[in-house]
Amino acid sequence: MNMKRRMIIISFFVLISAITIAIVFIFSQKQHPVELDQEYYSDEVEAVDIDKSEYEKLITDRKSFVLMVDNPGCTTTEKMRRMLENLELNFKYYRIMWQDARETNLKDYIKYFPSIVIIKKGRVVSYLRADSDEDTKYYNNGPDLKDWLEAHVKF
Repeated sequence: MNMKRRMIIISFFVLISAITIAIVFIFSQKQHPVELDQEYYSDEVEAVDIDKSEYEKLITDRKSFVLMVDNPGCTTTEKMRRMLENLELNFKYYRIMWQDARETNLKDYIKYFPSIVIIKKGRVVSYLRADSDEDTKYYNNGPDLKDWLEAHVKF
């Protein structure tokens, strides 16, 4: 009887330990807003056009920044550019043309343009999907886009 009781107690503590570890793991996986490198915080919204080689240098240098993948002349791209300019979030972001983006690691993430990509220390951590019903509201409504950015970037 003593041995059986000991096994029950040990099993109970193992179970409690496993539950505690699972809870800690789940909460540690919660995505926290990315803190951009200091140079990307500014007094106004600023867009800087870059090409493939400039993008790859930012990735190699492990920078944390916001990137817009776009195609000038596309009406959705132009609408998103206007929304970004009017968000009342002061930051510098990069714009890369779709033609250049699809020759980089972005091709593994971005299938359609435009898209906003959050990069943390040289790694893609989040992005908008132009072909996703779930992300449609961010393409159509400035306040929703602002909410998305604030959820993913520390301002």
